[in-house]
Amino acid sequence: MVNTKKTKQFLSNTLIINSIVWATVMLVSSFVLGEAYSKINFILLSGFFIEFMRYASAKNKLEKTASKKN
Repeated sequence: MVNTKKTKQFLSNTLIINSIVWATVMLVSSFVLGEAYSKINFILLSGFFIEFMRYASAKNKLEKTASKKN
């Protein structure tokens, strides 16, 4: 149970850090690329959502596994 709690906390912290990194990448890209940013905006947003779903899926799988053990 303790390991599950630590793992959930790690996944939550990692998700927050990755969200900040993706936001920074998007902001810097928009400043550097200017008009061309609109062309890669969809790619950056897709990358963020794919990564977000990966962590959410891992967290849900962890919760299901923990509930089965109890």
